[in-house]
Amino acid sequence: MSFFCISAKSRMQSHSLADALRRILVVLTIATQVAPAQKLITPGYLFNSDPTCRQIGDTFYLFTTQDPFTVEFQRDNTFFRGMYAYHAFTTTDFDHWVDHGSILTGRDVSWNGGQALWDGDAGIPANGRFYAYAPFRRNSAAEANYGRYDVGVFTSTDVFGRYRDVFGAPMKNADGSPLEGLSPAVIRGDDDSPYLIWGSGDTDKHEVMLARLKPNMTELAEKPHLLAVPKKDSCGNLGYFESPLLFKSGSNWYLTYVAYKDDKGPGCDSKGSYVEYAVADSMFGPFDAPARTLVYPAAGGQESVQQGVCEYRGRWYLAYHVPYDDVIPYNDHHQQVAITSLTILPDGSLRSIHPEDDPGVGTAGVTHLTLDAFAPRREAAEFQIRSNAEGEKGLAGEYQMKLKDGGYLQFHNVDFGNGAADFRAEVSSENRGLKDTTLEVRLDNPAGELIGSIKIEGGEGKTAYRILTGPISASSARGVHDLCLIAHGKGGDAQGHLFNLTWFAFTKR
Repeated sequence: MSFFCISAKSRMQSHSLADALRRILVVLTIATQVAPAQKLITPGYLFNSDPTCRQIGDTFYLFTTQDPFTVEFQRDNTFFRGMYAYHAFTTTDFDHWVDHGSILTGRDVSWNGGQALWDGDAGIPANGRFYAYAPFRRNSAAEANYGRYDVGVFTSTDVFGRYRDVFGAPMKNADGSPLEGLSPAVIRGDDDSPYLIWGSGDTDKHEVMLARLKPNMTELAEKPHLLAVPKKDSCGNLGYFESPLLFKSGSNWYLTYVAYKDDKGPGCDSKGSYVEYAVADSMFGPFDAPARTLVYPAAGGQESVQQGVCEYRGRWYLAYHVPYDDVIPYNDHHQQVAITSLTILPDGSLRSIHPEDDPGVGTAGVTHLTLDAFAPRREAAEFQIRSNAEGEKGLAGEYQMKLKDGGYLQFHNVDFGNGAADFRAEVSSENRGLKDTTLEVRLDNPAGELIGSIKIEGGEGKTAYRILTGPISASSARGVHDLCLIAHGKGGDAQGHLFNLTWFAFTKR
């Protein structure tokens, strides 16, 4: 697309009309892809999965893995090996959500051997800091299986990160061996001591462990307890499968987890992925009583469902992911997160949820999403609109966008608050002979106000990354705007690509 041969006013009108038409198409797409009752936090945009949640201050915090990448840029996720980033979201009313970008990625972890970050937990306040626990695949991504995972511990002075690896290696068991696990989460015991709960890190095993953490939040204080959990249902289906999560209400401890059922015939549950729960009067169980269903399979039943549970302003909430109905069939599934009320009935049981009938919380059908301009890292591949920009694999599962002269990426509803001071971006290039090459930062549309620019020199290869910084000059970079990142220059490759953009961020004025 060229926009150099018309007046500035005409350019802005043209792009404003184009943007309006695109927004209408997005709304129509959402309406056809999402059941009317289903309320998602990033409808028609980001994929996300494996939610956990908590209240910090007066705000509801949601943490998810990223299911690559977006409705506009779907990529292969075979065996779920493409998930490389952990995201943070906040709300106070469940209608208005803020996406705070990537707070931890696979490239932040030197021992990540398999380019996959699975379900963990983040934003845990302690010792004047915040902690995160996340499992990373240890065996090669070339292996055709779901892998084996070790758990790492990460910390940050800010709830939104970026989180840094505490040990530069996995956490350790008492005997010094790596802590193999999936789905780590922190809960508080009856004495308010922190405990880490997790499931087997070998995806062929189905066990649940629980261990008290030391006050430093980075080491186990004891040998893990192996919890007694449901192994089989009455039809012979596997009971506990993955994703153990404990919470307490009144005198009851509830263990929620994912179970997968095959088609066992009449009198048995239909095939699919379920969230089930069992109850005990101690956090150590045993949780081996007959399980009950909390979340039934979504339409089709084949995709996984996974849960996060938390209390917010005195009420219980359930976060869970549901499958995105792919228009184009990419391998192994994309998912999006929904939030709903968790109702504890007078007899202590939990009201079950059928995703297709769940209206969620807040105003039915209303979701407003803004992007935090000051996220520690905003992925280039999370654009809403692109022109003359192609994606290619970078390092550790991430993707970078290859930009041509005049190519751009557009991001909707970016909140600059009271203003930005500077802009930084991670770039690379295979072209040493770049001339007069820049990355421009503009507001509202590709011909909008220029608020910053970074000069880009020739590079040493597609993953020879450099972080470049430039000032933001315009006082109008305040409040909410669409953001456009535009490439200009000469000396690209035979296809016209100038350089690659992996991520970007702003700092506050």
